[in-house]
Amino acid sequence: MIEKEEELEEISSMAGGSVGGSSVSPNSKKKKKSSTIFREEEEESQLRKVVQEIIKNVISEKNLLKQKRVNEEKELRSIIRSLIKEAKQEEVNQEKQLREIIGLLIKEAKKDIEAVPHPSTAINLLEEMLKQILPNLETDYKTLTTKKEQRDSFRAHVVNAVSDLLETEDVNKAGGTKGEEGALLNLEEDDELEEIEIKVSDIDATADDKFIDIEPEEVSDEEEVEDTFGLEGQDETGRALAQEAFNNIEKNITETYAILHDDKDEKLFKDYLITNLKLYFDKWEKELGAVTEPTTDEYEAEKAEDEAGAEAGAEFGGEFGGEARAATGGEELIQ
Repeated sequence: MIEKEEELEEISSMAGGSVGGSSVSPNSKKKKKSSTIFREEEEESQLRKVVQEIIKNVISEKNLLKQKRVNEEKELRSIIRSLIKEAKQEEVNQEKQLREIIGLLIKEAKKDIEAVPHPSTAINLLEEMLKQILPNLETDYKTLTTKKEQRDSFRAHVVNAVSDLLETEDVNKAGGTKGEEGALLNLEEDDELEEIEIKVSDIDATADDKFIDIEPEEVSDEEEVEDTFGLEGQDETGRALAQEAFNNIEKNITETYAILHDDKDEKLFKDYLITNLKLYFDKWEKELGAVTEPTTDEYEAEKAEDEAGAEAGAEFGGEFGGEARAATGGEELIQ
């Protein structure tokens, strides 16, 4: 549009020149110059608008590409996380299945082992006997929780009583049939002497000598019954409960040990019985040990304040203390 106006101006100026001559007026030169400047400014303005639009489009396209890359990266990360999660879950499932398989194999192996008896008759009989006596012993032992001295006394009395019982059974076995025959011979001799004495006394005996006393002899209160079970210096509570526990298991031990007549079996039975009793007492003591539990800073702070107050009170005659439980280890025992 501007170019057309400039063309018209040029045509008109040419026409005016041809009419008026070849000379150009100063006003027309100024007008032409200002028109040129205006046109240049207009073109520059349009050019700037075009450049700004291009820059805007480039920036917008760049932002779109950047956002696209961000979205693609997020999607890729999500896919990777999902794959890792699936892989971990699969690994957990496989590990769980493997543990179950191993557990079944161990269980089957134990069954196979239990199905095969021990080469020693003594150990086979001892194993069955321990299954009968140990549960009650464990219950009685773990009942003694006031102080460890009670459990130590219980343990010492039970082990000592079992050892004495086995020695007594050995003596009885050593006596055997010869002892019984000797007793019968002595009994027969006593009967003969009694018969002779009765025959002689029948003639010259007085009425008082012929009196037969059927009432049992009275035992004096001053006579003390000998205590063959108690151990000197041991806790009385542990001793009393041990006496009761031993009375409950004495018959099992006696009857089982009486079955054995092979020297090797008898020795194995005694050694393994005493050893397993000690090992199980160690095991039960360890199970009674102090339990480690979670704590908090607030609890520890409160506990420290209480302990500080207790120490301060102890200075005025208070006593604070406690019994520490000790747990001991042990060797392999018969299950």
